Amino acid sequence: MNRKLRSYSCRAASLALLMVLACQASAVKAWAQDATAKAPAAQPAPKQDANNPAPDDGTFTIQSNVHYVTTPVTVFDSSGNFVYDLEKEEFKVYDNGELQDIKQFDSEMRKLSLVIVVETNDTTQPFLESVHPLGSLFSDAVMGPQGEVALITYSDHVDRVLDFTSNGDKLDSTLRALHGRGGGMHLDDALAMALSMLDHRPKEDRKVAIIFSDGYNIGSQTRRSEIVKRAMNSDITLYGLGFSPVKGLWEKPVNDPAPDLVAESVGRPMGPNQAATPTNQESTWDSADIPIMSILLGLGEEAKKPLFKSSLQYFARYSGGTYFQKWGKDTVQQALNRIATEIHSQYELAYSPSNSTQVGFHKIEVDVRRPGAKVRARSGWFYQGEPARGVLVKDK
Repeated sequence: MNRKLRSYSCRAASLALLMVLACQASAVKAWAQDATAKAPAAQPAPKQDANNPAPDDGTFTIQSNVHYVTTPVTVFDSSGNFVYDLEKEEFKVYDNGELQDIKQFDSEMRKLSLVIVVETNDTTQPFLESVHPLGSLFSDAVMGPQGEVALITYSDHVDRVLDFTSNGDKLDSTLRALHGRGGGMHLDDALAMALSMLDHRPKEDRKVAIIFSDGYNIGSQTRRSEIVKRAMNSDITLYGLGFSPVKGLWEKPVNDPAPDLVAESVGRPMGPNQAATPTNQESTWDSADIPIMSILLGLGEEAKKPLFKSSLQYFARYSGGTYFQKWGKDTVQQALNRIATEIHSQYELAYSPSNSTQVGFHKIEVDVRRPGAKVRARSGWFYQGEPARGVLVKDK
């Protein structure tokens, strides 16, 4: 009996406790609703008057937009062999004659994005047989394990016949199917398409175009000077494999002497404040000996061509590449092997120009302090007057 009384007592106590808690919960809810009703409505943030900005609290954030100028640098010894063992401290870079601080130095090959441009008209048909078997050479020697390649052809119009791929078999079959048609020579339009394709590739890629052409341009809508500016400002290097259709049909180019790449591609201008002594001339080399006046003229009119043997030489020299004039099955393979070795042997230098607000053309000079060393780099870059490198932005 006592056990039953204790059980009833416990149940009654529990029921009473639950009723008390329920009453308290109802009171809290009613108080919260009453407080909400009495609270003033949230006011929208006042609109900022453009003519009467908010008071300055003195807090700013600097949004950095540091501009780096990058150039691939090819270094030869006195015999024309590539030099691989240079350190950052052995380079000096000048921008319009002002010594620059090298911010980045790299001798490792980055992933390559390559566009091949081939002239495919009736005139070049006899020479396409030398291009047909080059797929494996591109895949094995030029591209590397991670590279990707695209292919453009041109004649009366420009065609993208192969988009970027790492599939060597696909490249090989596309090259073997090339044939001549039409009589057009829209070289500059083809290069404009190549530059556009490379502009859309990942920023960290090494970007190169290799052009098979006789170098003639007729009927293109693109200005030659615009191609030069775009190539230099986009860090794209152009290499030319040229041929003369008339000469090639009557002569045997394989019997011609091999081109002197150092003599054709490298100049010997002296560094700032250097006396032109034989010792300095021997040890100081920099970017290609390019007539800068033609670039400056190209800002307002078509850059002058008579200074170069071919348009391919013109494009290659300004962008830091080189140009091979010889043609034939053996020589084109030798030239392509040479280009592949050069691409994989280059150094890459980057600097933030101390004179970046100077509008116009900036000439790049690279000096290597090693006896007998010779250098090829791209000739410069253009500044069109965009905003300066740092912008002050008000904190919100």
